[in-house]
Amino acid sequence: MTILVSDLDGTLLDVRDRFARSQVKVLARLGYEVKVTQVYPLVQYTMDADKFLGALDISLSNRKLVQYYLHIEQEFYKGWQHSHVFPGAIEALQSIRPRLTALRLITSRAWIEETRREVKAFGLDQLFDQHVFTRGDLARAEGVDEIPLYPYLEHRQRLIQLSITDIKPPDNVWVLGDSPNEMRAAKGLNYIAIGVLTGFASKADLEPICDYVINSVADITTLIES
Repeated sequence: MTILVSDLDGTLLDVRDRFARSQVKVLARLGYEVKVTQVYPLVQYTMDADKFLGALDISLSNRKLVQYYLHIEQEFYKGWQHSHVFPGAIEALQSIRPRLTALRLITSRAWIEETRREVKAFGLDQLFDQHVFTRGDLARAEGVDEIPLYPYLEHRQRLIQLSITDIKPPDNVWVLGDSPNEMRAAKGLNYIAIGVLTGFASKADLEPICDYVINSVADITTLIES
């Protein structure tokens, strides 16, 4: 019994251009004029707000920082057309699907319906045997209005477990993601962590945490077949 739980952004979807465009729009609202050509090289390496804003020599007050985070999330959801599925990802998951007991999709995004529509627009819904599990779904399951994004590990582990709650016992769970914290969440549950290099983390970042590190989801076939 092998269950594969995959992350969405940075793992299946390339969201760098989308994130850069969101930054430009939001910073303009806050009085900072920057160009996509300035922003894009920075988002190749981080989505950490402190590092990102620091690289642009932008310092926001606490009030503006709250506005920044709120508007970034809104702009990010609206800009789905500036994302694309990483090459070979769909084909690779289709190839291994017959050898899996279940294939589940998770994301730490909070918005439920918007994320489901986007997943469907990219044709990813056909790969997975249930809907995408978001942080909003976790809040609904736990009977609360909202689950904070941070501390990240706390919600991420519960999100992984929510996605496979119908499978008992979940003996052999593989978790696919692009960030060290996603992989730490998997390892904290004693699941197999597979890191991909299509996000913002380097091989040096992921190797100490992961059981396996692959270039992209397109390479997942080499692991499942072995």
